[in-house]
Amino acid sequence: MRLLVLAGLTGWVYGDISGFVIVSGSGMPGTPIQGARVHLQADPTIVVFSAADGSFTLPVSPVGMVTITAALPHDPANTTNYLTGGVDTVDGASGVTIELDELPVADVPFPAPSSAASCANCHPDQYFGWAFSAHAGAATDTWVRDLYSGDGTPGGANGYVFRDLHDPSDTGLCATCHAPLADMLNPGNTFLNDVTDPVALEGINCVACHKVSHVNNNVNALHHLGNATYRFPDGPAPTWRYVWGPLDDVTFTSMDASYQPQFSESIFCASCHQYTNPTTGAPGQSTYDEWLASPFAIAGPSYQTCQDCHMPTLGAGQVCVVGAPPMRTAPQNLAHGFESASASGLAAAVSLSTATSDAAGVLSVVADISNLALGHDFPTGVSVRNAFVLIEASFNGTPLVQIGGDTIPFWASDNVPGEQPGDWAGYPGAGFAKVLQGRINGIGPVVRPVLFIDAESVYSDTQIPAGGVGTANVQFEVPYAASAGDTVDVRARLYYRRAWRSVVVDKGWTQTPQGGEIELLVGEHITQHQLADDGVRPTVPTLDLMGVVMLCGLLGGLALFYRRRAA
Repeated sequence: MRLLVLAGLTGWVYGDISGFVIVSGSGMPGTPIQGARVHLQADPTIVVFSAADGSFTLPVSPVGMVTITAALPHDPANTTNYLTGGVDTVDGASGVTIELDELPVADVPFPAPSSAASCANCHPDQYFGWAFSAHAGAATDTWVRDLYSGDGTPGGANGYVFRDLHDPSDTGLCATCHAPLADMLNPGNTFLNDVTDPVALEGINCVACHKVSHVNNNVNALHHLGNATYRFPDGPAPTWRYVWGPLDDVTFTSMDASYQPQFSESIFCASCHQYTNPTTGAPGQSTYDEWLASPFAIAGPSYQTCQDCHMPTLGAGQVCVVGAPPMRTAPQNLAHGFESASASGLAAAVSLSTATSDAAGVLSVVADISNLALGHDFPTGVSVRNAFVLIEASFNGTPLVQIGGDTIPFWASDNVPGEQPGDWAGYPGAGFAKVLQGRINGIGPVVRPVLFIDAESVYSDTQIPAGGVGTANVQFEVPYAASAGDTVDVRARLYYRRAWRSVVVDKGWTQTPQGGEIELLVGEHITQHQLADDGVRPTVPTLDLMGVVMLCGLLGGLALFYRRRAA
């Protein structure tokens, strides 16, 4: 509830603002609220907490009329939770009362979620950022539909199609995260290709996040199937007005806001970006655990959450553009495009370097891939993501032959007989991916790679952890024609692929669902290696014409000698 505090406050001394945080008339009126966060709206520089009697003293000296707010973090363990409240006041005021309304306990039994378009008038920057994001297309993602029901693209029915290969009653749980506003009405029992509600087809829209009241520590459970809680309160206001978010000072009259600090924490993203196969326990995505193991999860100056990278600031400005909203600082005004992997972004975060040496006719090349700036493994996310480094060496334009060391794994080529452009399996280098294996629908032979829903175990995991280094070590044969001091050209290229090569070829994909490139060149390192004195192969002696004649005479004489002895 918003109050204007002016009357009766004459003769005060300019300085602190003091008062009480209490329950509004809609709950147990007048009851003091302890532990509420109190500060100037849009300025959390100085925050105080209300005492047991609800009292607070805010040591600020603002100019002119200001709004001070109070909020308690939403906690599902509490019997009662409260909406954020605020009051207009001035410097030095005392006896200021901030009333907080109780959050309704009951939910609407059959909620009808709102479209993202209904949020656009007030939050245009956030809406248009989201509208072009992968979140907005989650329910209609053509790749997901190709893999699920075969109807996303013209070639979608080729290769693996989940619904063709599984029991008719098996939903595959794809809708749980890709169309959560449909699946939450019947958790785990929604077929993605049966979703027709226009709002549900918006995928992860505003409501899909801002109606999440809590995310628990059961991070391997799949979203609302045991990890996230959706709330559609049944109260005096329409249920669409009740929202949760990371700001603890929202007092806009057309919203009933609750403060949910998890919106600024990585665990919130874990709700959909960390899960295991509910039957076998095989990992689907492990991005949250990868972040926990990273240097960025350690408290201190280097600490960064998922949101810090994937929701960069839009700069200082107004989050809402209706009415007279406060001017927010940059950290309070975040983009909602949910940035994903790009060639430039990966190149800035993952570096490639090579070292070369030679001895006794063998050229050794070591390529290091350093994951220094990502807050998770490289690659991460769904298990179809993969990366590899390709190493080539040549002398005078002729490729050198690999005679030892690492090679790129099988998954870097397609399943088509023969070798096509883009097939790199068996070439010098190394691969980086999490390869899951299992039986399709739990029957038949074990195959790899498989999607998480068919996964029974991890076949291999060569992802590069945050702060770690992946290495490829290969050896090439130095040609006899090379001499000490000659140079060998060495080229290493690091590629990131958004899907397995075999799936891309089977489905005929030529671009991502968002119109981007499927394969990204992350880094390239070219060097010229000068052969050492002991690096070349021993010279093979050669014979002139006279030498050939003498050798032939010698061999003929030996043959005649042994023939006579045999006789």
